[in-house]
Amino acid sequence: MKGTKINKQAIIWRIEGLQGVSSEETRMTMMLNPVNIDFSYAPIVNETRTLGGFIQEFWGEQLTSLSASGKTSMFYNDKGLTNKDARKSEAYLNFIKLVNIYKNNGKNYDDDRKSSSIKLNQNRIKSVGIIIMTYINKQYEGYFDNFSIKEMSEKPYNYEYDFSFKITRTIGDLVVQSGKFL
Repeated sequence: MKGTKINKQAIIWRIEGLQGVSSEETRMTMMLNPVNIDFSYAPIVNETRTLGGFIQEFWGEQLTSLSASGKTSMFYNDKGLTNKDARKSEAYLNFIKLVNIYKNNGKNYDDDRKSSSIKLNQNRIKSVGIIIMTYINKQYEGYFDNFSIKEMSEKPYNYEYDFSFKITRTIGDLVVQSGKFL
């Protein structure tokens, strides 16, 4: 990819801690970042009415919610813009990686169908990992809350999406040297 510049601010998704899965299979760089990224912070407050008035109890913060919306890159392959062969385009395959991260939500399912108990329950979880989103020198660990995809007839060569990601831990201001995190 000579002459191509890599966007250093691109969102990178990865899953750590899955057994039997290579790190390349669980890593995905978004071709286009979302149009909107919103962080939502909310306290946990319990209000109780008593004879003497209201009592407010503050229990800390709810999990931070990151919501994002955007659209995919155009579905383009060796024949040009396409929606007939969209599933063969690099943009579609990149987007499906993100959808699969959402659908599995950090889980690795057992594909070994040797024993009869596994044949009865084919969705047996083999290992659970941590979903990590890296964006602008910060890492956000968490899980997907929801994900929606829209295909519109006015824009047949890409999809629009919205998702919500609950953040369980933030690792701030990462230092990057030579493309590696310190």
